[in-house]
Amino acid sequence: MKIYKVVIFKNKYMKKDEIEKMNYTDFIAFIQETNRCPGGKDTIRKIKNILNIDQEFTILDIGSNTGFNSLELAHITKSKIFGIDVSEKCVMESNRKLSEDILDVKNRVSFQIGSAYNIPFSENSFDLIIAGGATAFMTDKGKAINEYERVVKPWRYVCITPLFYNSMPPKELIHKINNLIGNEIKVMNLQDWINIFLTTNLNLELYYVEENKIKNRSENDIDKYVDYFLNKPHIKDLEDSVRVVIRDKWKNYIEVFNENHEYLSYAIVLFRKVYYQEEPEFFKVN
Repeated sequence: MKIYKVVIFKNKYMKKDEIEKMNYTDFIAFIQETNRCPGGKDTIRKIKNILNIDQEFTILDIGSNTGFNSLELAHITKSKIFGIDVSEKCVMESNRKLSEDILDVKNRVSFQIGSAYNIPFSENSFDLIIAGGATAFMTDKGKAINEYERVVKPWRYVCITPLFYNSMPPKELIHKINNLIGNEIKVMNLQDWINIFLTTNLNLELYYVEENKIKNRSENDIDKYVDYFLNKPHIKDLEDSVRVVIRDKWKNYIEVFNENHEYLSYAIVLFRKVYYQEEPEFFKVN
């Protein structure tokens, strides 16, 4: 396995134009933002409790970003966890965070560059695939979903925590979001997400669904959150002109995301890989 250095940027040499040109994933890696799944620790705790995750679980975190899902799962379980992401800088930041954790976590978690279109593990390797919101950024979602199914064991689980629209957002807002993150986000409701998985791969059955609303934050909340990052040691000592660019860029991201949250909810959705087709359940509560 390739070993990545934990130092990502030579911060004192950072220039304003370098900050301005950074894409979203490189920028959050630079500011060392803990890019959480919707619901954060609450969501990870719920997944752990729903599935009764124990030390026998082997977990793959798809689109592991800066490492939150993998590390938080390692903090509350004794499972073995692998994280993959296409962004080298995100993998480097994940490994930086991992390097600061306790020995037990270091022994059970690893991060590497990898694509959901060609997952670098053999079939039937994992008890749980966590794809979080990563599938939303994939052009060929069907190819990724088939890869999830390939590497998960029979009768085990694929989990997504997608953001979905509970009401139609303005087209101008979607345009802003797409420009900011450099990707085309489609307006999808929860049933759209479920249908993509169930129609793509017939070996996946819907196992559990929980919906949650996202809370909007005040302007004061946003300013406090943005300023927290400006006081991080690796940013605090930069030139003032560079810090201004960082603050403006980060606040713009957060303000647009906050505006988008007015129309959004998120869900915890679990699919299970079936080994044979069962007859449908009929008299159910829901």
